[in-house]
Amino acid sequence: MLIACMVWVFAGIPAEAYGSHFRPGPKGKDVTISNGGLSIKFNIPWGGVVVSVSNRHVAHGLNIVDTHDPGRELQVDQFLFLMINGHRSLMLNPTQAGSFGHQAFYLHPHGVIHPEIGSKVVRWNASRTHFHAVIDPVDYDTGHPTKWVYVEDVRISAKGVAHFHFTFYNHGMQTYLLDSEVPTLYSDWTDAFLYPLVSPYGRAGRSLLLQDAKWPVRMVRGSRWPEGHLTSKGWIANIDTRNNIGIFYTTPVGRPETYGVFARAAFRGRNPLGKSNVTVRKAISYPGEIYLIDFSVLVSTPQNGPALISKQPQAVLKVIRNQPPE
Repeated sequence: MLIACMVWVFAGIPAEAYGSHFRPGPKGKDVTISNGGLSIKFNIPWGGVVVSVSNRHVAHGLNIVDTHDPGRELQVDQFLFLMINGHRSLMLNPTQAGSFGHQAFYLHPHGVIHPEIGSKVVRWNASRTHFHAVIDPVDYDTGHPTKWVYVEDVRISAKGVAHFHFTFYNHGMQTYLLDSEVPTLYSDWTDAFLYPLVSPYGRAGRSLLLQDAKWPVRMVRGSRWPEGHLTSKGWIANIDTRNNIGIFYTTPVGRPETYGVFARAAFRGRNPLGKSNVTVRKAISYPGEIYLIDFSVLVSTPQNGPALISKQPQAVLKVIRNQPPE
């Protein structure tokens, strides 16, 4: 049951970054939380995914989170495999948003929207700075229900940082090999990627670097649109240099990390769709397993973002129980 009186919907939601010829996500069921600076918008028909992250003090509140495809927001998703006769076979691809159209908008030459099936939000509630949802994810490629349950909690601090906490419940009866993106972020109009060369976490003395203009980060950009694979050092960012804005988020240290673009996702002069994610690969997921993901997100300028995001708690991915909940 939706508790409407608990929802705070704010006027003057930032303008989206997509052009008029791109269709936004389903309307009428968005929920926005905000501390007056940072605002985060969740879309209920798409499983409570984040379709907007903006800060009214940065780039006039511009949002650069992509909203054209239910598989292309700030969310978590999974790829579940079974070993069959010694071969790894994809069985399920549940995402927080769900879909049924195989990314039809981007792959179709004219950007035609096909029918899509969003993951069901079983229940949700929200206050001014907190959003909570229980989500029943569907298989991205088929639209069929899965045996997983996602619980999403997002809180915005007084300092304008969003702290995301996801708990995954595996109610399946089989043991899978798991690849999971934790999290993934796709950005509209992103033209560069910023990542640290050394971890911002570690010895206390290293924190002095945060006050130094020579903080060791690298901006990746170029006319050929970069693609890269790294090992996560603690955070990554998608940057729109034209508007001097970036979405920064912490990532679990030591995990495989990728950044780049979907070169085919470009229409009428629009930049290719930017992406960055951290992946957990070849983890074994047992029936009844429960695990959690914690990470932080903020909107800032490329100049100030590294120091701000580095001060946040380190992102965590861990198994908390491998027995079904009571």
